[in-house]
Amino acid sequence: MTARFNRQFAKYLTRVHKWAGLVLAVQIVLWFGSGFFMTLFPINDVRGRHIAQDVQLSLTDKSLMPIEIAMTAYDGTLDGAQLVSIAGQPAYILSGDNGDQILNAKTGVAVLSLGEAQIRDMAGRFYKGEGQLVSLLKLSETTREYQGPRPVWQAQYDDSAKTRLYINAQTGQLASVRTRLWRVFDFMWRLHIMDITGEDSFNTWWLRLASFLAFLFSLTGVGLLWHRFAGRPKKRRQAV
Repeated sequence: MTARFNRQFAKYLTRVHKWAGLVLAVQIVLWFGSGFFMTLFPINDVRGRHIAQDVQLSLTDKSLMPIEIAMTAYDGTLDGAQLVSIAGQPAYILSGDNGDQILNAKTGVAVLSLGEAQIRDMAGRFYKGEGQLVSLLKLSETTREYQGPRPVWQAQYDDSAKTRLYINAQTGQLASVRTRLWRVFDFMWRLHIMDITGEDSFNTWWLRLASFLAFLFSLTGVGLLWHRFAGRPKKRRQAV
């Protein structure tokens, strides 16, 4: 009776072990395949640095108001300041507890708002590709492609890379560049971390299932190992 029970139990463990291993094998292939894909492309290409880049200015430009003087104009507690280009003009962005305040870096005059025409001009300065601007939209909600500060302008181009530039509506800075490669890379990343919905959550059903199956695979493996060495009947010694 005991031997029969051991055989049935081992058969059940083997079946569970094989099915758990089969499902885990699919996930392992996804891990390795997505990981291999992500090693094929330099991260700067994925981020679109070759297609668009922010305009770089120098604080040593003699025509600019010294940044120390510009910082005194901030209304509130100042955390930091940086020099940027807005619509082709140098400007200081002053950041602190009262939000961002923008000053023309040459005249010291406050830049109150940026219109569609200015954003269109700035998109043309950022973009280094060969496509044409086909749409310019102001977004107030987050998307999978862009989850930074809002509102933000989305400039879409008709190039082969399907480029989209995201430009901060308040400061005019280039917030991010998104291309077809980035979207594929993002999908592969979600496969790799088992977050296909893109919710950036560690409580997804997929991850829970894989974790449970990994535990079950290990547990049944230990059970089969125990059965192999300890559960089999011992041979009787023959009398001399």
